[in-house]
Amino acid sequence: MSDRLILAQDGWGAALPEWVAVLIAECDRTSQNVVAKQLGVSATVVSQAIRNRYAGNMVRIESTVRDVFMNAPVQCPALQVEIASAACLDHRRRAETWSHSNPFRVRMTRACRACPKFTKSEGEA
Repeated sequence: MSDRLILAQDGWGAALPEWVAVLIAECDRTSQNVVAKQLGVSATVVSQAIRNRYAGNMVRIESTVRDVFMNAPVQCPALQVEIASAACLDHRRRAETWSHSNPFRVRMTRACRACPKFTKSEGEA
């Protein structure tokens, strides 16, 4: 049993959410700093989420962990196909800033901003 798992069980109790277990496994597999970079947050936020002490939007952290590491398919209304949730997250992060670099990016920026999964500054959890 890893130290992170012990800390998580202290913070979350017996009902450890699946996404926290995945977060711990990824941290144990690589490092907390690598995981934080992949999620677009600081290592402190990762630590606080594992310990259930994060004062910010925990739902946003959960959503990002699910998108990056659990990678469930998402039905994209703009593309009208199923895409990996990590690709969806990438499109949503790019939609935070306007760019008219190419017609596809303009289309995705508009579509992502209208999507219910989009929240401004979701990369900064």
